[in-house]
Amino acid sequence: MEQINIFIENLKKTNLLDVLIAIGIVIVFYVVSSLFSKLIMKLLKFKTKDKEKLKNNDLYRALRYIFICVGIYIALLVLNLPENWFIFCSKIVRTFIVINITRVLADIISPGSSIMKKMENNEKFSENKVSINIISKVIRVLLYIVAGFMIIADFGYDLSGLITGLGLSSVFIALAAQELVGNLISGMAIISDKPFEIGDYIEVGNYAGTVEEIKFRSTKIRTSENTIITIQNSKLISEYVVNVSKIEKRRIDINLRLPLDINVREITELMDSIKLVLYSNSEVIKDSLQVNLGEIIDDAIKISIYFYISITDYAEFLKFKTKANLSVMNILEDKKIKLVYPGRNIYIKNEEN
Repeated sequence: MEQINIFIENLKKTNLLDVLIAIGIVIVFYVVSSLFSKLIMKLLKFKTKDKEKLKNNDLYRALRYIFICVGIYIALLVLNLPENWFIFCSKIVRTFIVINITRVLADIISPGSSIMKKMENNEKFSENKVSINIISKVIRVLLYIVAGFMIIADFGYDLSGLITGLGLSSVFIALAAQELVGNLISGMAIISDKPFEIGDYIEVGNYAGTVEEIKFRSTKIRTSENTIITIQNSKLISEYVVNVSKIEKRRIDINLRLPLDINVREITELMDSIKLVLYSNSEVIKDSLQVNLGEIIDDAIKISIYFYISITDYAEFLKFKTKANLSVMNILEDKKIKLVYPGRNIYIKNEEN
C-alpha cells in the first residue's frame, strides 16, 4: 500500500504535459496497431474479407497487443518515473511483449495454421503429416518454456538454483516416469521408422484393427467390432506387428491326403487338373503355382498345393480361398477320389495260455 501511495505522489509531481503526451502516445499506438497488424497479416498472405473473422484471429490480436505494449513502453519513458518504478513497469511491459511474441510464433507453427497446411499438402511432406503435427506441438511447448524462463530471469530470479534442483530430482523423476519415457521413445521410433501409418490395418499380438491415431505415448486402433483399443507404444515395439495393408500378395496352402491304393495315373491326372483350374484364374500369380506330391507316409499320399494371389483385402482373400477349396473338391468328386482320414493301425496279439 505504501508503494502505491509513493507511486501516486510521484505521478502528482510529474509534469501534466508529459502525462498528456504519454496518454497521446498510447492512444496513437492503439489506433495504429490495427493498421500495422493488418499490414503484417497481408504480408503473411492471410486473406479474408470478413472483418469479424480477422479481429478474432489469434495472430492479429497478438500483433495488436505487441504494438500497444510498445506504445506503453515509450509512454513510460516520457513520464520520467523514478528508476525503481520505471524498471518494474518496464518488466511488466516486456513480459506482455514476450508472451505475445511467443503466441505469434506458436500460432504460425500450429497444426491448423496456413503454413503448416501448405507443408502437409506439399508432396515432400504429404507422407509425414503425423510427424509434422507432433513436431509442431513439441516446438510450441519449447517456445512457451523458453518464454517462461525469459520472464523469470527478467524479474531477477536466479535460475541456477532451479536448474540445480531439477538436476538433483532428475533421478527420482526418471524412475517415476520410466514407462512414460519408454513410450515416448517408442513413439519416436514408430514415427521415424513408419512400420504403419494412419489408415493401415495391422495385427498386434491378439489384436487387429485399423490405425486411427498415432501419438508419442500410445496408438489407437479400431477393431472389426468397431471398438477402440489404445496400445502403449512400448508394447507395439516389443510385439510382432503385421501390417496387413502393406501386403502385396497373399499365399494359399491346400494339402490333400490321398489313399495308398490310388494309382500313378490317377495322381498325375488329379495334379494336372488342379493346375489347369488354378492357372486359368486371373487372380492367381502364375509363376507361384506349385502342385507337388509331397510325401508318402504310413496311411496316405500327400499332395501339397500352394500359390499366391494378387488380392490383399482380407475379406476378399477369404472369399477367394473358399472358391479355390471348392474347385479342388469338385475335381476330386469328378474323379471319384476320396480323401483319407488320419489314422493308425492297431494290432492285437492273442496269446494262448
